[in-house]
Amino acid sequence: MGTIIDKDFIDNLPKNVDPCGEHGEFHTFCFDGPIFKNPIDFTIGEKVYREYDTPKTDDSVCAPDRYGVWYCDLLPK
Repeated sequence: MGTIIDKDFIDNLPKNVDPCGEHGEFHTFCFDGPIFKNPIDFTIGEKVYREYDTPKTDDSVCAPDRYGVWYCDLLPK
């Protein structure tokens, strides 16, 4: 969380993690690149883990009663 995704990051992902984050392992925020007139200037804010009740419509055989997600604020400078 709060890590720049580069070749080293991708090369060191566990084998069970999709390198594109297609299964919700991670989300991305693009802040600079050739199509940007200027980079987006930001700082990394608070990192928070939030737990939620499992949706009642979830029919998984071994579904936990709760699940959690990490959040990280991105704050403009």
